[in-house]
Amino acid sequence: MADEAGEHLAVLKNAILMELEGKDFFERAIDTVKNQRSKDMFSGLVKQELRHIDILSREFEKLSNGSSWLSLKEASSKRSEVAPLSVFKDAEIKRIKLRPDAGELEVLKLGMEVEKKSIEYYSAAQNKVKNAKAKEVFKWLVGEESGHLTILNAEYDYRQKSGYYYDNQEFSLEVM
Repeated sequence: MADEAGEHLAVLKNAILMELEGKDFFERAIDTVKNQRSKDMFSGLVKQELRHIDILSREFEKLSNGSSWLSLKEASSKRSEVAPLSVFKDAEIKRIKLRPDAGELEVLKLGMEVEKKSIEYYSAAQNKVKNAKAKEVFKWLVGEESGHLTILNAEYDYRQKSGYYYDNQEFSLEVM
């Protein structure tokens, strides 16, 4: 059981670091792109990544204290006793390569790659863990990141004037 808890903590730590890296990338994307629509989209993604970090940090905190997983609903509503990012404030964030002169299409493509990697990681984590609450959290994250990928793909198509894209937000892709 202790091995399983240690394994879950490692999975959560990696997940939090991935979310921090995604947030960092989207913040830099805001500064790189010129189009206000793209800036707003990336700003929304930053907010969503912060929410993911908060939920994952609460789970990390509970497991670190010897407790079991919170349900997704509990992790979403419960306030953490410590600042969610305090454990990771000194973490080495891997910089996703983003040239200062990158065009919007390049930034969108990189964003799509970030989301694809997150989906792969959370899918693998969901299959690996046995705890039902842990599976619920990772399944939710797969859905969230898939929604982000859809948004980025649609924006890419819009910039290319090809495929299907959203002109105005018709609905939310957020699961929760």
